[in-house]
Amino acid sequence: MKKQFHFAFLLAILALVVVGNDATECGIANRPARITGGIETLRNEFPWVAYLRLFFWSGTSAQCGGTLIHERWILTAAHCLYGVVNVTVVLGAHDINNPSSLGRQEFSTKKWISHPLWRYGDVENDIAVIELPVAATMTDYVRPACLPYPDDPSLDGWTVTITGWGNYSSDVNSGSSPVLRSVRSSVIDSSGTTGLCQQKAADVGPFHGDKIICSDSSYNRHFCHGDDGGPMNYHNAYWNTFTVVGVAWIGDPSVECSVSTKPNICARVSYYVDWIHDTTGIPRLPKPTTTTTTTTTTPAPTTAYFTCEGKPSGLYPNPACTCCTTFYKCSNGYAYLYDCPDNGTVFDPQLLVCVFHGDLPACQV
Repeated sequence: MKKQFHFAFLLAILALVVVGNDATECGIANRPARITGGIETLRNEFPWVAYLRLFFWSGTSAQCGGTLIHERWILTAAHCLYGVVNVTVVLGAHDINNPSSLGRQEFSTKKWISHPLWRYGDVENDIAVIELPVAATMTDYVRPACLPYPDDPSLDGWTVTITGWGNYSSDVNSGSSPVLRSVRSSVIDSSGTTGLCQQKAADVGPFHGDKIICSDSSYNRHFCHGDDGGPMNYHNAYWNTFTVVGVAWIGDPSVECSVSTKPNICARVSYYVDWIHDTTGIPRLPKPTTTTTTTTTTPAPTTAYFTCEGKPSGLYPNPACTCCTTFYKCSNGYAYLYDCPDNGTVFDPQLLVCVFHGDLPACQV
């Protein structure tokens, strides 16, 4: 008898890899990630994003973004803190002009540490941590992002999300956005000192790709003035968590920023993560594995071979082979690569189920 592993059974198997989350876990967004095109986020969609109001010795103030990485620590850019005497940190905010918004927490601090090798104007080493005077309360509206690991891949070609309250329009009167906005873009090569990013940003000075991560800014996918220090986040589809992989460099203050084609330049957090752990005392967590006893999934980048963009959610054959033990699942625009759950089974591209190897004609060729 021909054996098939039907869709309902397959979903039941896949459901076994779903892990419950609570407010203390890192990188848990308040809705699945999606293509945003630079629009307003849902309220508290990214609960680790911090708004920083910076007060200078001159009596003036400015704003930057930051990332909650621990109940006592905020990650931001060193240049945001240059000449600053006090910082107000706002967590759990969406509309920054609404002081009574649900979940909002506010702190005032004079304690921060910039990377010791950073110098004003430098592209490299532009990273810092701010210490809160008391621990933030972890809720559905306030959660930390996950930190990367030192040996994480470069992510070239993968999709990242940038968030902030900075300038978002070429309208000279637009100013900063009162509400948190986000946009997705793709990481571009910054390897060595002559990568594509360095070529597109030749006027900002030399920098090495080990220390810098860049993303494409075409089609208005750009961080601008006021977004400095905010997070570039990567969504790990396997764990359904967001990792802060970049810290935004200096945002262009001109009205042309939103249509600029210069890349988004960020400090590469994986390069500095050991410094972050050593400076803050945040515990290093073991690197998780991506296997289970029932099935294995890995996040799949958007490539020329397969993309979920424009496709409805569901199962799709792996176009890389005709006799595949793997298949794709599209969900909210993201591609997940799965293994067929049983040994000896392959994915049937017509039936969209896993069948035994001998039952698929393509495997007999």
